[in-house]
Amino acid sequence: MRILLLFIFLTLLLVSKLTFSSQWIEGNRLVIQGLDKITARIETFEVDVSQTYKFGVLDIFVERCIFSKPIFKPESLAYIRIKDNSDRLSEVKFKGWMFASSPALNALENSVYDISILACKKVDKQSEKSSSDKPQERISTSN
Repeated sequence: MRILLLFIFLTLLLVSKLTFSSQWIEGNRLVIQGLDKITARIETFEVDVSQTYKFGVLDIFVERCIFSKPIFKPESLAYIRIKDNSDRLSEVKFKGWMFASSPALNALENSVYDISILACKKVDKQSEKSSSDKPQERISTSN
């Protein structure tokens, strides 16, 4: 009887650990918003994880992005590195986590640009590739 209770307890413990182990989902694309303070232009762009995007003189490299499961409060986080290429010595100006819900919590300090993240998402690359293919026009060659 004790062995059966122990078995049931361990099974429930394992199931609860697997079910509630993490509230985060690993994403593969980050939606970023950049503001050029000189021209007052806002640009929204998407960057794949492990890719670099050039915004003005900044190189934005997304190392990781995660977002919360739908049952939890919506939140997106991203670990990014921003390199400033404005002078001969390009140096990393920002490296760390950014939060979509609190952009001022850990922000890039730059006199020309403001960068904030909007969302992290998981995009199926296969379906995106097939939906972006344009259908070719058929040309009939009747004699």
